[in-house]
Amino acid sequence: MHYHDWEPFCVSPMTPELGAEVTLRVRTSAKAGVLLLERFGEVERRPLQAVPDGLEITLPMHASPIRYCFFLPEEKVYLTSGGPSSTMPRYDRFFHLLSAPSVPEWAVGAVFYQIFPDRFKNGDPSNDPKDGEWIYMGQKIVKKAWDDPVDPKIGPLQHYGGDLEGIRQALGYLQELGIEALYLTPILPSRSNHRYDGLDYLNVDPYLGGNEAFDRLVADLHAHGLKIVLDGVFNHIGDAHPDFQKALHDPDSPEASQFTFHADGSYASFMGVKTLPKLDYASPLAVERWLDGHHAPVRHWLRKGADGWRLDVAHQIGEGGTDRHNLELLRLIHRNSREENPEAFVFGELFFDSTNHLRAHTLDGSMHYHGFANPLLEWLSGRNIYGWEVEVSASEAWQTLWDHYAALPLQIRQTMYTLLDSHDVPRAFWRLRGDVELYKMALGILLTFPGAPGLYYGDEIALNQSNPYEVWNGDPMCRGSFPWDESKWNREVLEWTRRLIHLRKNTPALRRGGLLPLQAPTGAIAYKRVYQGQEVWVYAAPTPVRLELPPSQNLLSGEKTGGKVVVHGLGVFRVV
Repeated sequence: MHYHDWEPFCVSPMTPELGAEVTLRVRTSAKAGVLLLERFGEVERRPLQAVPDGLEITLPMHASPIRYCFFLPEEKVYLTSGGPSSTMPRYDRFFHLLSAPSVPEWAVGAVFYQIFPDRFKNGDPSNDPKDGEWIYMGQKIVKKAWDDPVDPKIGPLQHYGGDLEGIRQALGYLQELGIEALYLTPILPSRSNHRYDGLDYLNVDPYLGGNEAFDRLVADLHAHGLKIVLDGVFNHIGDAHPDFQKALHDPDSPEASQFTFHADGSYASFMGVKTLPKLDYASPLAVERWLDGHHAPVRHWLRKGADGWRLDVAHQIGEGGTDRHNLELLRLIHRNSREENPEAFVFGELFFDSTNHLRAHTLDGSMHYHGFANPLLEWLSGRNIYGWEVEVSASEAWQTLWDHYAALPLQIRQTMYTLLDSHDVPRAFWRLRGDVELYKMALGILLTFPGAPGLYYGDEIALNQSNPYEVWNGDPMCRGSFPWDESKWNREVLEWTRRLIHLRKNTPALRRGGLLPLQAPTGAIAYKRVYQGQEVWVYAAPTPVRLELPPSQNLLSGEKTGGKVVVHGLGVFRVV
């Protein structure tokens, strides 16, 4: 096996400083080799030195990232990010290693839990909104009973009363599940239930309990060793925000420079939604007010105790109603976040291919829709994210998973926010038509794959959607309330999820190991996780498959095994 990934043997130090030296090693039985380094437009060839268990070279970090691959002359093979190749690869297939600042240690392999605050738990009914209390989008808001199904006709108008106190009260439940970090969708004052149209970026919505509830929640989380990441909505604000209202009514005001107005009186907005005017970061005032100044929300909430940001539509943030200078702005957000908290974890909603953004040394990761959730659910459900029928084989799904993993910079491979579903897409259990065994296998892949896996609230109890499968719908139907009546929980799925999280947290190869392909039987996906010379083999088979295993321990049963075995669903084996 020829192996190079982000672990202490292969990269030392694992977070090199720009201009400092880094040692790169290949774990291999080969006795000689050459490093091919792309430097200043040329490919330099540098000899590797033999060391126990492999080959190494020490060189300066002349850029971030540095791009390189290896050539092993006796084997006549290039070792690339995508595996062995008989021909020299494109730069795209070189390994990419970033310099400091690198990903925060606490986020490597960490298990996240995403909460849509209005729907998780009502801990303080005294702060609930009242039915018809205000008008939004021309209609009165609706106060729903906790167990009422979501109404697709009035998505953002319906409020259930979930709040931050409810989250605080549920911390014991989350700890028992094994959660290490929370990601909350916006908590800002807003007229909608989703709060992506914030009216005030420096305070917590009173209907969620206000600033006091946030302070209590953060204190309790940190006292128990948990982290909290907030939703950073810096692409757009709510149209009722005072800055936009002043700009709308006074085109000569300083605030007007923060938005993009067109000659016909219209303005740039998120996806054409007029309640969400887009911020224009060509304006120095916009940069100062939202991202860079002492009181900018990017800084403010980290000083208040948040441990990082998930950046809403991170790829759209830019100038003039476009994504112009997007990479520079993402770097600014990341830099300012790290100034306030050196361990801040900043990842983006980069729904499609995130490779260019992440190789440009911008963020610590992204929500892994394009390279994980989408291909996995297409294979298992037969429908893509738009609800279109597709035919994706196991081998095609694996090739997409592997291709995206191989394209990532080494550090970021372990902090991609991997997921099955979220507040923006249909729930995975619904997409799989309530097939418990298939759903358990999907959870198994999520919790044995590289990255920082994120459960969406209710995933662990197989929370479903109330709409029929033939009526394709994500938002708002994926935002049902969490049923605290335990008789409504799928206990089998809950215990399975707890078991997998425990296994991940206590198996170094599953928590932070690299990824390599395994030969898979037809219809199955197979891969190995590798860390410090140890290997864990994972098989995911919707129908029974026969395998030939080396001497191993079945990590799901604890039993020793090897030779001919049959796997149906998930198989996880530590090679001994």
